Amino acid sequence: MNIELINKESEIAVAVKFEAVNFNNMAEIMMESYQKLWTYLAKCGKQMAGAPYCKYTNGSENFIKFDIELGIPVSEPLPSQGEFYMSKTCEGKAITAIHKGAYKDIEKTYTPLMQYLVENKLESTGVYYDYYINNPADTPENELLTKVIFPIK
Repeated sequence: MNIELINKESEIAVAVKFEAVNFNNMAEIMMESYQKLWTYLAKCGKQMAGAPYCKYTNGSENFIKFDIELGIPVSEPLPSQGEFYMSKTCEGKAITAIHKGAYKDIEKTYTPLMQYLVENKLESTGVYYDYYINNPADTPENELLTKVIFPIK
């Protein structure tokens, strides 16, 4: 696995937030929410300016529940409406790797990233991002690409 140390630039995104999401029903929440976000973008006459992401915060100790932000990068701010708001992604130093395969197997990428943090004496901010590079609707599960980003202090 190729792990890189990067200097990430922030992006603006239209987003929605959920608290205490159980890992078991996360896929359903994500699918429904991204559909609503894409519909909102279309209504505003805008397109994605980058890959959709899931930002994980406040994870439980056993990594079963998370607060999450689902977002789609855009090129210019959009008006907040209902559950949708404008957000900014992380900026600065981070480590990253590409996960290839099923989303349910993402731990196979998270574990080496966590080991890399320890081995290189780096400190995570406690926030993690998954950027979904291709679309599961038209990509075989074993070909799905997810860019995982761990911002560091």
